[in-house]
Amino acid sequence: MKLLIDEREDTYLVFEGKDFHTKYGFVKADDLKNAKPGDMVESNMGRRFHVIEPDVSDFMRKAMRGPQAVMQKDAAIIAGYACLRSGSRVVEAGAGSGVLSIYLSYVIYPEKLVSYEIREDFAEIAKANFSKYKIENVELKLKDIYEGIDEKELDAVVLDLTEPWKAVEHARKALKVGGYLISYSPSINQSRQLAEKLSGFRYETFECILRNWKEESMRPDTRMIGHTGFITVARILSR
Repeated sequence: MKLLIDEREDTYLVFEGKDFHTKYGFVKADDLKNAKPGDMVESNMGRRFHVIEPDVSDFMRKAMRGPQAVMQKDAAIIAGYACLRSGSRVVEAGAGSGVLSIYLSYVIYPEKLVSYEIREDFAEIAKANFSKYKIENVELKLKDIYEGIDEKELDAVVLDLTEPWKAVEHARKALKVGGYLISYSPSINQSRQLAEKLSGFRYETFECILRNWKEESMRPDTRMIGHTGFITVARILSR
């Protein structure tokens, strides 16, 4: 698999073994196979593409979508505030399309991420994304986390659910003391209801708003990634 970037900085994830077709013509399969990171390939219409190795952020941007996915800015904050690292033991719930799962599995590799999802159609989309990008350290469970968490002594439980407060007591039993419960919610009312259940936790709720700047004009971009969701970070202090 390779990432191609054209002169407009549009990106394309391509798989080796077949020609790559765009509105700018096609790149031959042999050219893609022989290209190394840093090389340029050219379509039959003269369009040139930089070739680099794709990384997890490319997989997240190009993953098949079903339900609304957690964006990269929020995924990075979730992993950072939970202090995740290689070997962390993590359960997530609300796998959806598996976009957040891809990022979390990358951070904790080679440890396995356990992901709960109750909707079979969403689970199939997530499985397809894991297979496409060769994500092998995710165990996807078709199970309702509101009914319990099988795993114990976890470093983190990450929730992307409509009623996260229903999972708090299960997370309390599953987390090791000092571990993190993190919930991503589109509504502040969901965060408020969650907070009411967080006795024994130290917690805070915030949002991340991303605004790019234009260096040439030294002014903020007129377009920005505004509100996407509220993130509640709760650290268990005792049971």
